[in-house]
Amino acid sequence: MSVRPTFMGFEASKTAIFASQKALDIVGQNLANMSTEGYTRQRTDQVSVANYAYRSRVGDTSYNHIGMGTNVEGISQTRDERMDTAFRNSYSDTSYYSKSNDMFSELETIISEIDIGTDGDGYGLSWGLKQMYSSLEALSNNVNVAANATIFADSVKNMTSLLNRTSEQLDEACESYKEQLQTEVGDCNLILEDIATLNKQISEVMSGAGYTEQYGPNELIDKRNMLLDELSSFGKVEVKNKTDGTVDVKLNNHQCIKGKETDSIVYMENRDNTVSLLWKSTGEGMDKQNGIFKASAEIINGRGLNSEGVSGSDTRGFKYYQDQLDAFAVQIAEVLNNSVPDPKYDGTPAGAPYPYKKLVGESEFDENGNEHIYVNRKVTAANITISDELLSDPSYVLPDKNSSDNSYFLDMISKLTDEKHVMYNGVERYEGTLQDFISDYAGKIGSDVSYTKSKYEACEKYSNELQDNRENITGVSESEETVAMLTHNRAFQAAAKMMTTMDELLDVIINQIGALG
Repeated sequence: MSVRPTFMGFEASKTAIFASQKALDIVGQNLANMSTEGYTRQRTDQVSVANYAYRSRVGDTSYNHIGMGTNVEGISQTRDERMDTAFRNSYSDTSYYSKSNDMFSELETIISEIDIGTDGDGYGLSWGLKQMYSSLEALSNNVNVAANATIFADSVKNMTSLLNRTSEQLDEACESYKEQLQTEVGDCNLILEDIATLNKQISEVMSGAGYTEQYGPNELIDKRNMLLDELSSFGKVEVKNKTDGTVDVKLNNHQCIKGKETDSIVYMENRDNTVSLLWKSTGEGMDKQNGIFKASAEIINGRGLNSEGVSGSDTRGFKYYQDQLDAFAVQIAEVLNNSVPDPKYDGTPAGAPYPYKKLVGESEFDENGNEHIYVNRKVTAANITISDELLSDPSYVLPDKNSSDNSYFLDMISKLTDEKHVMYNGVERYEGTLQDFISDYAGKIGSDVSYTKSKYEACEKYSNELQDNRENITGVSESEETVAMLTHNRAFQAAAKMMTTMDELLDVIINQIGALG
């Protein structure tokens, strides 16, 4: 039997002490970063030192080389890639419904029948409609009172102002979300660039510092993982880890990061006022799959069933509610401009349309800022306005200033309250009273808000559960670190005690065996 190396026990104890020291260092690192956002708990991976013995011609001597100690193979992260993927997919869904809920809530605020201001111009469309037929009732009861005509003219002006204001608010909100989308595209591009930069840094560190595919620069990897989480809010993210420490990333099925190279997103507004998101490298439109980009594009471009073009969306978005409001404005103009006969015409040729007084028209400004009102053009909610004739002389509404005939006003009241109208936005057809239309209009946005809010709350709850589960794996637990600290400290003390014991054994062998008494 061969003789074992004399100092092997010291070597084993020394490696145990060093390993325990490093493990204690990592425990301290974990505790120091317990509140650091994105930090992943680290652990020392220890392995037994390999046995390099051999079999001789005389006999097996391998056991003499067993017990050479331990070695720290690397510092690992307690992270689960499948959990990361599940969280990022869920976070993409949550971000989609969160953005949708915000945008629909903005639409609901604009369309809502609640007070829209403190400037005395009134409330919502239902209120404006009620004011119109209330003033007509007063006018029909006493046609010859000039004040009644003035009140009616004011109600018409108020209704057109409400339509103008609602249309303007829809347009302003849409433009605001377009600006937000531009900002979000810029933010996304910066994240892509930052991830590519971290890819480069991680690759360089790994190639020059002896890291392996399994053990890399953990702090840089944590920073990159945080950016990947943030990127998932914009769309569906797919991550592929490479042997050099870099990651390839797909966003909505498009390869946007390959090692140190990135592709970027381009924001573009189209001639039809829709928006498009394109990949810079190919010019192709982004395949939007959940996330902020999908929600923003759908609702900004959303025209319901009336959508058209490559960028059009069949979601009931800003354009849909603008179209519906325009259809309502057209019907209001139809009632007001086709109810009171114009006595200036003594006779109407056979087959010609009957002449009526035009109480509202289309407002248009010339290059000098002067307003012109055209009563024979198709109005929209944005340009409908009271006619010059009615505005300058409210008695213009009377078919004949010397007549007490109120039948025209009773007919107009019926049209505004009881009569069913057909409102058409190009594809969708609605038939009902004007008040029913307003209720349906507000009801649709209420339904959209309710749906997206419930989906958002459900997705958020699931995302939070996944995040909590992930935190249980990746986060630092004070109690677990305390246990680990005690364990490594005892291992350190035991190794030190072993060192002392080995020293005492060698003292006996060297100084006491064979010593004369």
